Amino acid sequence: MKLYLIRHAKSKRNSGQVSDRDTELNEDGIEQARRLGAWFKKAKVNHIYCSKLKRAKDTLKWMLAGFNGISITYTAKINEHNMGIYSKDGHDDWASYFKAADESGKPTYDFRPKQGESFSELQSRAGKFYKMLVKKYKNKNVLIVGHGFFLKHLILHALDLDASEGRFFGLENASVSELHIDNKNKVTRFYVNDFHHILLEAMRAKKKPKLLRQMK
Repeated sequence: MKLYLIRHAKSKRNSGQVSDRDTELNEDGIEQARRLGAWFKKAKVNHIYCSKLKRAKDTLKWMLAGFNGISITYTAKINEHNMGIYSKDGHDDWASYFKAADESGKPTYDFRPKQGESFSELQSRAGKFYKMLVKKYKNKNVLIVGHGFFLKHLILHALDLDASEGRFFGLENASVSELHIDNKNKVTRFYVNDFHHILLEAMRAKKKPKLLRQMK
C-alpha cells in the first residue's frame, strides 16, 4: 500500500493576507496545485480523500486534470486542527492561544480552546483515520489532500513515534509525503515534505518551447 499525503497549496491566510477562516488559495497556490496535478498523472491512485475545507478542495480541483475517473471522498475527518475562538478576525492568533493554554494550567497539547479541539484530540483523530486506511486499502494506493498538523500526526502514528517528535519537522504547502506500507501494516519506506515535483514541472515547462521549435 502507498499513501500519498499532500498538504494543501498556499492559501491567502498562509501568505499573511487577511481572509475568512475557511480561506481559499492565492495565485501561487493555484500554480502549485496545477503542478501537483501534472506530477500525479504518472502515479497510480485508487482513491482520493480530501478535507472539506476550501483550501484543500481548491487544491484538488486544480489537480484534477491529472486524474480520470478516480473516486473521491470529501470528509471533515481530515480537516485541520480546530483552533476554535483563536482562528478569527482574518488570522490565526497563536499568541493568545498559547497564553490561554498556559493560563489553563494544562499542558499545551491537552488544552482545548473554546469551540475547538486539543492537539491530543487531533492526534486521536489522525490515528483512527490511519487505522481505517490500512484496513480498507491493503495493496491499494490512496492520495490524501489535507493539512499540516493533521498529516503530521498521521505520519507520526504510522511511524509509531511520539507526538513530541512533531516539533522536529514540518510539512510545507504543496509538499508530498509518501508512506509504503506492507501487509502487516508496517511502514517499509517513506519520505516527507518533498518538493521535487514543483521544480520538475518548472523544468518541463521551460523545455517545452524549445521542443516545439524543434518539431516545426
